Amino acid sequence: MNVLVYTGPGTARGPIDHTILTLRTHLSSSYDVIPVDAPTLANEPWQQTTSLLVIPGGRDVPYVSHLSPDATTKIRAWVESGGKYLGICAGAYFACERVEFEVGRAGYEVTGGRPLKFLPGIGKGSVVGGFEYGMEEVGKAIEIQLNATELGWDHDSLAQARVYVNGGPYFHLNEPSPYSTTSQPATKVLATYSDPSLPARHQPAMVECQVSKGIAILTGPHIEYQLDLLSRHSTDPNVARLLPSLQQSAPTQQKLIRSLLQRFGLRLNDEKEGESTVQDTLDPVLSTLHLCGESDVGTGSVHTLLDVLGERAQSSDRSITLDDSVNIIHVIPPGSISSVTNLPPPTPSDDSACKQPITIVAHTDSSFPLPSQTPKFNITRYFEELHAERGKLGVSGRGDGGAGFGTPLLYGEIMGSTQTLLEKNVKFAETLPSGLVCVASHQVAGRGRGRNTWISQSGCLMFTLALHHTDSKSVVFLQYLIGLAVVEALRSAPGLEALPVHLKWPNDIYCRTDEGLKKIGGILVTSSYMNGKFSLFVGCGINIANAKPTTSINELIQLHNQRHNISIPLLSCEQGLAKILTRFEMLYHEFVAASTDSSFTFAFEPFLDRYYRVWLHSGQSVVLGDANNAKATIVGVDSSGLLRAVVESGSEAGREKLLQPDGNSFDMLKGLIVRKK
Repeated sequence: MNVLVYTGPGTARGPIDHTILTLRTHLSSSYDVIPVDAPTLANEPWQQTTSLLVIPGGRDVPYVSHLSPDATTKIRAWVESGGKYLGICAGAYFACERVEFEVGRAGYEVTGGRPLKFLPGIGKGSVVGGFEYGMEEVGKAIEIQLNATELGWDHDSLAQARVYVNGGPYFHLNEPSPYSTTSQPATKVLATYSDPSLPARHQPAMVECQVSKGIAILTGPHIEYQLDLLSRHSTDPNVARLLPSLQQSAPTQQKLIRSLLQRFGLRLNDEKEGESTVQDTLDPVLSTLHLCGESDVGTGSVHTLLDVLGERAQSSDRSITLDDSVNIIHVIPPGSISSVTNLPPPTPSDDSACKQPITIVAHTDSSFPLPSQTPKFNITRYFEELHAERGKLGVSGRGDGGAGFGTPLLYGEIMGSTQTLLEKNVKFAETLPSGLVCVASHQVAGRGRGRNTWISQSGCLMFTLALHHTDSKSVVFLQYLIGLAVVEALRSAPGLEALPVHLKWPNDIYCRTDEGLKKIGGILVTSSYMNGKFSLFVGCGINIANAKPTTSINELIQLHNQRHNISIPLLSCEQGLAKILTRFEMLYHEFVAASTDSSFTFAFEPFLDRYYRVWLHSGQSVVLGDANNAKATIVGVDSSGLLRAVVESGSEAGREKLLQPDGNSFDMLKGLIVRKK
């Protein structure tokens, strides 16, 4: 499920950063925190996959002009039907029935009604006098009194806290609410201002509004502010003066945030995971990478890759330094990690200071790092599994002059993103042989489709494969081919042929459980075209062995063993990677052969029956977004990679249409539009 944070006109960088970091710190990894703009909220089908919408601090007036009426109509209807809304500072003003801001102050006064009307009352401010847009110097650490009873806290020893306030409101309540469906008050006060310096002392600082079946929590104070982020990035000395007061209340603030998220019915992670999230965001410590291969000859060997890299970079002794688009890449031999600090600086560029350095230890002569150097991924075992899988499937591992899919291997325990490292570093990408795979045990900036991120947990297999492909007509089907390879590989062990792993078109991997369908993986394929060939980066993430956020392949295997009284071994990430890449290599060679076989109309045609057996969509009914919401039944995939569907009713009943997504980031099967022929 998604947690959406509005980042459109009116928002400010500081509140956005604090909000996103706070949500990712405290929420379970089953949630994807996604920034969204006004057109997204107005036009895309976000409602069914969203657990919480957050409108952060900023300026309320642009919120009104850019979100009304289309987005606000959708937001209000969604909350009324059970959605959850969190409004902070300007986002709280925006959700009130009426706003009265800096009344009587020339150039600042804002008054008037607001469309959401979640709070049957007025948002009045600023609580702190002398407010200036874009200035932190008037912000204060203000004392609030928390309603420990309403929050469900066992004791009130932490019921007072100092929180950051800058421009936020207090709430003047008008009861009863037209949304109230019970005898209980529709609006509950969760905190009041208690600071003696405030004229608004004893006024509500935080409220929870019952909105039909939904809930809206509005807060004047910036409860989302992360002190580490505030201290690092604020240039205002006033903020530094506030930090000691805010730090004293940090435990209460964190407890409050977690309590509010629980009131929304959201699942939390444990606090140690939260500390790790802050560390990964503010101070990501990336691991040294290891480059290994099973061959010392050919275009897929480590030796050849180093030779090509050396032609594009600065070299010193046995070291290479490449100043690339995103990273400064240092390549060194084993035993030379300490020499990284002595490497010559790269040729100066305007943005070199902003680039994160990456260190790669290149293991030549078919040598591998010791298992103690890569405790979460045994490279020796991986190559053993790769050889074993090639033997089972009859794959030679020698394609296009390279060493086959899965070698060379570039592995790092902690990386930003395997996809970004290979794709965005342009000079580095140009040197990569087809079949090289980059693997991480943990990603701090994994990428998914659209705005989505790939949530990286221990036990997840995350990799990106470099692939060169020449046929332009068939390139669109490679995302389908890797999906088919993943499912077939996971089902390949004897006895697991019926493992309930499936494909959701076009690039998600799901499993069937007693609780319904759950996502356990995803695929991202990006490409560029140059010199007569496509350079593709095939990214994939699969939950092999972690029960979070939903379930894992090994949990499915365990359940399968219990139900059938068998004992099929669980899967390791090393074995899973070897199975997937070998299966993909086998399918890819068949795919390339089919592209030149006149007995097939398109390269993916011989794979269709196998693809339909593992996807979720045969006979599925969908709505056509550009055809008066007519219903159609999916019957397959056509020669251009689009969905084939037959219209169910109306003047075009029985006619086949070709469908493509409307470009939304939430559900590829929502809002499908008819492709013009």
